[in-house]
Amino acid sequence: MPPAPVSKNATQLVSKAERHIEAAFGFVSDLYKTLSSDPKDMPATDELVDQISKHVEKLHAYQQKYLPGIAGDPEIDGMGTRLWNLCTRLRREFDPAEKRLRRLVLHGRVLAFHLLVIAKPKDGGKAPDLIRMLKLALKAARDCIDNSEHGLATPVLQTAADYKGSLQDITSALSEDVVNECNRLEVEYFIVRTALSWAENRLDVAEHMYTKTERLRHFLTPDYAEKLADVIYEIGKSLTARSDFAMAVKWLERAQEMINSQNIESLSRDGIELRLAILQALVTALLGTDSVEGLDKAKNWVNYIESEVGNRLVVLLLRLELLQKTPAEVFDSDAYADVLRRIIRSIDLSDSGFKLIIFHIRKLHDKSPGAGCATLDDFILTLRAAENDDWMEKAIVTRIWMITYQRDSVKTIEAVDGVLSQLTKPLSAEATAAALTLIWKKLETNYGMGEYDMAENWCRLLLHSVFQNCGPSNTSKLERKLLLCALARNSMDAAILVIQSMSAQSWKEPMTAYLAFKVAIRTEDRALAERCLDTVCLAPDHIEYLGACIAESQMAGDISSAVAALKKLREKHEYKEPNPIYLPALFRCTIRLLNGLADKSNAEQNDVVDSLCREFENVVQALEHQKQDPSGTKVFNVDEIEWFSGNSYNLALKNTTKWDLRCVVRMLTACVNIIEHIPSDKGSAVEVSLKTLFSRFIIASALISLARTEDNVEKQQNDFLAMRAHIKAFDDELTAHLANLNEKVRDDMVRKQATLFAFDFEGAVCLGQFEDLGGIVQRAVACGSIIAFQAMADCLLRAQVPGQVLYSNMRKIVNEIWSIEGFDGLKLARYTRCLFQATLPLNDGLAMKLLDEACGKARELRESEAGSESRWPEEETEWMATTAFNHAIDCFGCQEEEKAKEWATKAINLSHYCDDGGRLEKTLQSKYLSLNFDRD
Repeated sequence: MPPAPVSKNATQLVSKAERHIEAAFGFVSDLYKTLSSDPKDMPATDELVDQISKHVEKLHAYQQKYLPGIAGDPEIDGMGTRLWNLCTRLRREFDPAEKRLRRLVLHGRVLAFHLLVIAKPKDGGKAPDLIRMLKLALKAARDCIDNSEHGLATPVLQTAADYKGSLQDITSALSEDVVNECNRLEVEYFIVRTALSWAENRLDVAEHMYTKTERLRHFLTPDYAEKLADVIYEIGKSLTARSDFAMAVKWLERAQEMINSQNIESLSRDGIELRLAILQALVTALLGTDSVEGLDKAKNWVNYIESEVGNRLVVLLLRLELLQKTPAEVFDSDAYADVLRRIIRSIDLSDSGFKLIIFHIRKLHDKSPGAGCATLDDFILTLRAAENDDWMEKAIVTRIWMITYQRDSVKTIEAVDGVLSQLTKPLSAEATAAALTLIWKKLETNYGMGEYDMAENWCRLLLHSVFQNCGPSNTSKLERKLLLCALARNSMDAAILVIQSMSAQSWKEPMTAYLAFKVAIRTEDRALAERCLDTVCLAPDHIEYLGACIAESQMAGDISSAVAALKKLREKHEYKEPNPIYLPALFRCTIRLLNGLADKSNAEQNDVVDSLCREFENVVQALEHQKQDPSGTKVFNVDEIEWFSGNSYNLALKNTTKWDLRCVVRMLTACVNIIEHIPSDKGSAVEVSLKTLFSRFIIASALISLARTEDNVEKQQNDFLAMRAHIKAFDDELTAHLANLNEKVRDDMVRKQATLFAFDFEGAVCLGQFEDLGGIVQRAVACGSIIAFQAMADCLLRAQVPGQVLYSNMRKIVNEIWSIEGFDGLKLARYTRCLFQATLPLNDGLAMKLLDEACGKARELRESEAGSESRWPEEETEWMATTAFNHAIDCFGCQEEEKAKEWATKAINLSHYCDDGGRLEKTLQSKYLSLNFDRD
């Protein structure tokens, strides 16, 4: 039979279709090559998807008409099949996260399906081909729905409907098995249409499509039942996600009914898991209804599931959901915790499992904080075996979060500490920082409210060894907070324990040292206070900290510590330019504090006085080093200098009889050195001069007193040297200002000067500076003080000096005394005898001169008209004559006959003036003759 004639329009249509199909065929070939290459080398998928969509539209349009010459083309069928299989394989292999590639593969699969439709048209097709194409259509449609490509699924399902219709047209010619399979495919078709309608939010259509499956459900095999139940299950899950629990229950019950319509032994492993998932979702939906009926049904289903699968994780989770839905007033926290512990013991931990347990522990904590914390403690101890640091750290941070949201209690902190003590590894820096942040807020709140015991417990928790990675600075903050708590509670024992356990890093920080200083002054720990001040001085902002230490010391009445802090401040800035502190004020504060301590009678008074003297000496150094600022102003103005000079002077005078003399010397020495810095045109020159003179007088008097009792020769000589220097300065000062003094003051100063000359003479003698003695005597002449010359004479006679020195200086002194007092015979005789006695062992010639002078004075006095009171005393004459004659005998014994003769002759001459009736003279003459000097 010849083919029917083809119209011209039909021919044109076929020609146009052939061109487009040929173009689509070529595109599919290129797409196949592209998809077969490395995914990294694929071009922009969005452009490919757009091109695929255009070819899909055209191919779908040509599917509606029969195109002779194209249908059944094996080349088209082969290319479509190859592309379908490639896309199916890639769909399994691609990472689900690669959404871009998955979308491309999905569109490629749909394009392959439509190309196969061209090769296998519905009209005139054979049953196997129609069944195959219907299955492919349903697979492609489900894939589109799962990936929310609803627009792509619609034409596929339209084509599936066409194949379904073609199959129904030839049903009568098919075998029973094939008919049953067609019925099963029809049920699947309606289920997929239901899913698409649901996805497009067309609920009425979805319900309509589902009802059409009722009459065909008995044709379902287990495999088909699983597929359809899975679709309905997804609908129910999505309804639950939308919180439409009533509708979710309805669809999930349908899914459960469909999966249960098959014998459980005939279900696949996936089918059994799907059945359990459906029941689990159903329980969740029932609980979501918040109804008593829903809760009862959920309990029944959970019991049913437990009876089937036993104590599996899914059952335990459902138990937890049931317990969560019970009213708060009857919530069974113990049961919830028990279920959680069963999960902890049975679960093979993974990231998802860990998150699941933590989630439910937090749920329990919301309803029962105590039970939640206890359960988490058990979980933390279980995690030790997992050796997963990330899990452990998250669990501990969660535990810390829980405790900070509970009511403050020492027991809760101790419970956490007990758990942490069973851990062996410290937390990472990140986890430690999280815990620190949580606890620090709580700690600060307690401290601010005056709950120092609780704040201290938080501190000690954070100082646990598991938080050792908190960093040195945070450790220091915590240790300082502990110290603050102890200070606030006035518990010095606790504060000392904190200080003793502090890290080296904490000690480097000035705030730590300041707090420790507060403890030191309260416990009177001088060593600790000194260490704190040393540490504070190293800080860049030490001025503020030292100022705080000073204020703290004064408030506590610890003047010694305040003085120590002031000294540290001065040492840091004494010679800095520009100076951030006002140095004179610093000295004044220190001196005032030390003065207050010096007035107290205690064992440390000598140290205090020493420090007080040293401060004035430091003032002198500062005066010597001070510089003028650009405007010409000096740091120490006249008022400041007068303050320091006046106070040093008054302190020395006030305590002359109380202090050690050396301290008096130091204080007055500082005074005169300070006075030297008073400008000559400022103040009263006379007043300043008198203060200087009196200070030097006391200094010299004290030094000679010290020197006379000093056993150390070097110190003694230094004292004499210093004394002589002050005496010279006194002499120069008095000479310069004597004319400006009134008569009374002048007389007093001259008397003091005479005394100082006597001291100077003694000092020169003791130092062996004999060449200065004559000058001292000469300078003392102006004073006209016989007492001074007598003191000099006594000093000279007591000292062991060369004979010439003794003779010459004694002659001068005696002459001055003679001129001042008009010596009578008795005094003159005594001085002559003493001088003779001292000179005789040293120098015969000088002693003989004194013997001649004594003889001449005795003769002069006898021949004068003065009374008997002016005569040379008999006992002095007798002693000198006898001594001289005895010396002559000594010389004779040494065979120095000429010298002996001379000494004997002079002794007889002196005895002539002895008022004893000539007895001594006769005796000496008799002895002289017995020596037989004239034997030749």
